Amino acid sequence: MIFESEYHVEIPSIDLLSFLFSRTPFKDDDPIWINPTNTANHVTLAKARDLTQRIGQGYRDLGVGAKEAGKDIVVTYVENQVMVAPNTLGVLCAGGIHATCSVTATAFELARQIRLSDPKVLVCSPQTRKAAEEAITQSNTAVRLVMMVSDDLDIVDAGSKSIISERKLEWQRITDPEVLQKTTACLVYSSGTTGVPKGVVTTHANIVANLCQMAFFFDHFAEKAIREGVYLRMPGVMQNAVAVGIYVQTMLALQCGMQVYMFPKYDFSSLMASIKKFQLSACFIVPAIWNRILQECTREDVASIRFAMSGASPLPLPLQLKMHDMLPEGVVLRVNWGMTETVTAASQPNVTEVDREGSSGRLLPNMQAVIMGPAGEKLGHNEPGELCIRGPNIIKEYFNNPEATRAAYTPDGWFRTGDIAHFDRNGKLYIVGRSKELLKYKSFQVSPTEVESVLGQLPGVVDVGVIGVPDGQGNDLPRAYVVRSDKPPRLEEKDIHAFLNPRVSHYKRLRGGVRFVDEIPRNLNQKIMRDVLKQWVEREHGQKDNFKARL
Repeated sequence: MIFESEYHVEIPSIDLLSFLFSRTPFKDDDPIWINPTNTANHVTLAKARDLTQRIGQGYRDLGVGAKEAGKDIVVTYVENQVMVAPNTLGVLCAGGIHATCSVTATAFELARQIRLSDPKVLVCSPQTRKAAEEAITQSNTAVRLVMMVSDDLDIVDAGSKSIISERKLEWQRITDPEVLQKTTACLVYSSGTTGVPKGVVTTHANIVANLCQMAFFFDHFAEKAIREGVYLRMPGVMQNAVAVGIYVQTMLALQCGMQVYMFPKYDFSSLMASIKKFQLSACFIVPAIWNRILQECTREDVASIRFAMSGASPLPLPLQLKMHDMLPEGVVLRVNWGMTETVTAASQPNVTEVDREGSSGRLLPNMQAVIMGPAGEKLGHNEPGELCIRGPNIIKEYFNNPEATRAAYTPDGWFRTGDIAHFDRNGKLYIVGRSKELLKYKSFQVSPTEVESVLGQLPGVVDVGVIGVPDGQGNDLPRAYVVRSDKPPRLEEKDIHAFLNPRVSHYKRLRGGVRFVDEIPRNLNQKIMRDVLKQWVEREHGQKDNFKARL
């Protein structure tokens, strides 16, 4: 059975920059990307357009895009700041490929990415310059190093000379659908939960399609705010190296009219203080942060929020329902589903829905899906299997990795997500877990995400990750690694078991025990790095139960 979106949206055949600057509701003097510690340090629409073309010429002078668009890579290795977006747009103006590397990466990890992608330019900041220089030395390549200085709205070379040209480059206007579908705009390295990096290639056509799909629902909230005389304001807490950082904080913000306060580093206290101080109103944040808001904040703290979205990892339904009650009247916490390979989201609730069943909403416009059974058969309603999708936003390939590309698709062209899911008869999508993460206990299958979802409802549990511990007889004994709140009463192992056991089948109980840790290892997309949890299991013998994640 093929499940098809009930919605359709027209997707223009147009290059990404032309799309963004022709669509935006911002006026020339409106600040778009703002430094929350110094709001005078910001980028307006007029400045963004100017910088896009002058940065574009600067990169063209360094050889980016000189021969052909969509071939030369510029890697950005910086913390969140107001020049991130103009730099991204400038790379595209030059005809380059915008690529990213997390600021949490070591020089060794950055060197590996440099060798994998062979960039022409590497962009660092004063904070990351030393590691960037070490990475270039280790990679033994001729990549050119430049440095972003947002306080001066500048990008400089090694001699502190600005590379931003006085001349303006006119970007290439593209309207040929075939060219748009094959011209790479962004390259995002996704390590998934295994630590093995894969370069996700997204084209102009992919990104424009997903921005249209997202705006089909999001425009309702952005336009409502504009009619009331304000723009939505978003805390930019997601790293600019991940899909949300690139496509939401930079592109959707420009497209739909949303001001973004760029936080160099996530800090919960600073985030909540800024939400109140700047009346931040559009929050795209992960379940762990929503959980902490529930446990430590009041309705007054979130009174400014008009749009609330949770993604990246499963959200326990009781937590979602409690947030419904905590948020201002008429505002609900929306859950979406997506992955880097779908650009951003692939499903979310429509604008009128208040989900109370724990779904991830409905397929975005112009998308189709099938649920694949173990033998490759296409399943029907309420039958769980692997979620496979297709649509104009789905990537066509991984960078220089034909083997991974082939493995990602079924013989008849469906993209394999690796997620176990089902659709109900109303068209809502429910994510059950990851196919490669299912545990087996005495012929039963246990989804770690399901157990995590239940434990996440226990007051005092800040974060949790579940993994199987081999018992030597072919069974995986579920074990929970738990980050507990410091607030009394402090949770003990017996409290975890007492809460979980009445709520799950007997084979889902934590026979592998409970371990309290300082933090759960998560990748940039906030997915649990279960390979690290496996390492913890392997090395635990003879060590203390409470050890800190190696991030």
